[in-house]
Amino acid sequence: MCGFVGFLSLPGQQPPEARWLERMSDVIAHRGPDDSGTYVDGQVGLGFRRLSILDLSSAGHQPMLTPDAAQAMVFNGEIFNYVELRQELAALGHQFSSSGDSAVLMAAYRQWGTRCVERLVGMFAFCVHDRARGAIFFARDRFGVKPLYLLRTPRGIVFGSELKAIRASGLWDGRLNEDRFASLLVHQRTDLLPETDETFLAGVVQFPAAHTLDIRMDGAETMRRYWSLPDRTASAPADPVAEFGRLFDDSMRLRMRADVPVGVMLSGGMDSSSIACAMATIVGDRATRPEPLHAFCYESEDFDESQQLADTVAQTGVEVHRYRPDPAAVWHEMPRALWHHDEPIHSASVLMGFGLYRTAADHGIRVVLGGQGADETIGGYGYLFDHLLVTHAAAGRVDRLWADSGALAAGGAVTRGALLSRTMRRMRAHLLAGNPSYRRVAAGRRLAEAPGWKYVSTSFGARATPGADSAGPQDLHSKLIAAATNAPLPCYLRAEDRNSAAHSVEARVPFLDHRLAEFCVALPPQWQMRDGWNKYVLREAMRGRIPESVRARRVKFGFPTSVRRWFAGPLAASARALILDGPLRGTGWLQMDRVESALDRHVRGDGDHSNLLFNAAQLSHWLTMHQGGWQRP
Repeated sequence: MCGFVGFLSLPGQQPPEARWLERMSDVIAHRGPDDSGTYVDGQVGLGFRRLSILDLSSAGHQPMLTPDAAQAMVFNGEIFNYVELRQELAALGHQFSSSGDSAVLMAAYRQWGTRCVERLVGMFAFCVHDRARGAIFFARDRFGVKPLYLLRTPRGIVFGSELKAIRASGLWDGRLNEDRFASLLVHQRTDLLPETDETFLAGVVQFPAAHTLDIRMDGAETMRRYWSLPDRTASAPADPVAEFGRLFDDSMRLRMRADVPVGVMLSGGMDSSSIACAMATIVGDRATRPEPLHAFCYESEDFDESQQLADTVAQTGVEVHRYRPDPAAVWHEMPRALWHHDEPIHSASVLMGFGLYRTAADHGIRVVLGGQGADETIGGYGYLFDHLLVTHAAAGRVDRLWADSGALAAGGAVTRGALLSRTMRRMRAHLLAGNPSYRRVAAGRRLAEAPGWKYVSTSFGARATPGADSAGPQDLHSKLIAAATNAPLPCYLRAEDRNSAAHSVEARVPFLDHRLAEFCVALPPQWQMRDGWNKYVLREAMRGRIPESVRARRVKFGFPTSVRRWFAGPLAASARALILDGPLRGTGWLQMDRVESALDRHVRGDGDHSNLLFNAAQLSHWLTMHQGGWQRP
């Protein structure tokens, strides 16, 4: 993980200067504290900050130039199959002075041009100034794990790995995208907003995942989508469990490649436990390991995963480092976390992740593996069971509809009758999904049902847009693709990247190896969810590989926090002062009398208003930093 900035000046405009690029890259020095560099050639300027993970020597310095100086590159991320690509490229005549992946990426571009991205297994955002072609080339990985932002100005195009780098350029005009703030306050969570190229800063766009952009110096541009998840379910292989295991093991093998220690974010859940157990197998017997395998765990008084964690620790021999958040410390640290995230975050759970990555950094760990992506590609969320039933109904599989609805009803949370009634309503929406009029009506209805309307001022709320789940096909396959590419996964990946980058740690996500994700999404639904079990193929593949207490647990905790209790107790007074006396009051965005009433009711225990209160608190901090020039707290 690293960070880069750059500028492409328009013909006749002032070219970039090295000092200006350095100022932009210095503001994201946390992404790369180990080395820095700049490159200026005519219309193009590049700046870089390096976090050394592979080839820790100076041979990995960036911006990286080819021996003939025909190309210059800046690259954030990792190409996990760089060893295999280097062998292939060496056979084609390429020579390497570095043992890392950056040199391999540069050679891949030299060999295969703009289509080199199709051969990469990894997470990446990179930019190549191709002097030989008279072009500049951008690319971002398939799921958008690594960030990239662009701003078009009258002088040219400024770009960078974080929004604060765009701010530091001095070319952004300071306008906010108030429509997006309105949508946040109406829906109350950013992970419910549809994924677009918009950001909270007007005019600054997010480069789309799975795309490349080629800009010639004469102004011609070509944007290309180079990958997407399978658009339909495929036939299952002869042994889906064995094939899943093979793909997962290969993903883990590649993501353990590093010249620095690798740790794991561990909970009592199946995803992170599968990763931890696979890591323990890869590094070998605990008695002969050259150093311990480090695991980082979040603990809360409000849920208990101690048994599952203990069983995984006993099986793997990992050395556990626990993060137990203190409400006062979390509250104090919120401005710093928001400064790193640049945009409002989806919930207080992001702050817990911020503390976890600080814990990893404090123990000298530079690379951490986590379980992001399994819920969205295999079927981990509870709401997806409804879409499994729609899939059965649409296909006429009455036997499976009856069996799965019965298994879900046996859990006691809902009756079979209620499930079948919901299925019929969703079936109607599914059948009408291709009707534009129906979709507009459905989107409007869902927007009207959003929870924040009673607190948002009428004129400001009118600027909100429908949420991500407003309409569209209701079958399980479609909802998995929506979860992975629209909401919530892109939001969660941004949070993971910023939390890790803030502490100069690289986060890797084995479940988002594109080969594994393609396989999982395309499986027949009974291999994703069956008989009341989520992530069915993962459960079967991990039989005997992870503790049974983890594998056989139905309850999904997610990433719960204690913020409801904190806002009613130790943080109540601080929250009241910040929200009611801070800059949010002057925006006219919220009806502050209603917000104050909600805070009073929350403290009395009359309902849970923690989403509203958290957003009001974080926006008060965010606006204070915005108005102060985005200085680091």
